Amino acid sequence: MKKSIVNGLICATLVLTASTSVMADEQTSKTTSNAYKMVLIEDVPGVDALQFGDVKEGLTATLSASKFAVDEYSRNVNLCAGYIKLADMEKAEKACSAAVKSARTQPAIPSMTVRAYAYNNRGVMKLMSHDSLGALADFKHAAEVDNNGIYQHNVERLEAALNSDQNGMM
Repeated sequence: MKKSIVNGLICATLVLTASTSVMADEQTSKTTSNAYKMVLIEDVPGVDALQFGDVKEGLTATLSASKFAVDEYSRNVNLCAGYIKLADMEKAEKACSAAVKSARTQPAIPSMTVRAYAYNNRGVMKLMSHDSLGALADFKHAAEVDNNGIYQHNVERLEAALNSDQNGMM
């Protein structure tokens, strides 16, 4: 099973995941450990390129994969993360929302843990689109259905930033 973290753009970090669990590399630097984290679904065409920073190649491989090679949920979770890395928020919003819709409606999604991936990634997209409260709601939803440290990290980091902003205004 692979473990890895890739530095991202605009405070985002991609964390490679297995189908049923999310694991961060224990050698994460202090800089990336403070970044917001997103997840990728392993075994999706293009995931290796996304993981190692060749985002355009990864997106191309993910988009061109047949529907028999990858389900729409997994495709959209990875597209969401890739488009965020490219700072293409319009395409990221479409992919993230499609992943969340699939998470809610497709009985084939194996567990709430896997469904949390979509909410977490959409939270990062909302944050990068300056919707902090929407991001917090998505991060909290992911953390409620799966108490993985990645989701809790994102909730705590954003809550601290929001509290800091509020205290600075007083």
